[in-house]
Amino acid sequence: MGITISARCLLCGKNWDVDEDHKDFKKLVEQQKELPTFICDLCSYRVRHESEEKSKPQKPM
Repeated sequence: MGITISARCLLCGKNWDVDEDHKDFKKLVEQQKELPTFICDLCSYRVRHESEEKSKPQKPM
């Protein structure tokens, strides 16, 4: 069982248990806050998808 830390997502506001193998784990430990903040994977995927959809050319009607 690895080490986990509880953190809050800045975009959706949900609390997540972040495992030590997560890419942002080291940054969360360094924050020295009671409830560190980060952007969860779901929100980061959503933002990336929305930006890719916005940059696509619009289809003519």
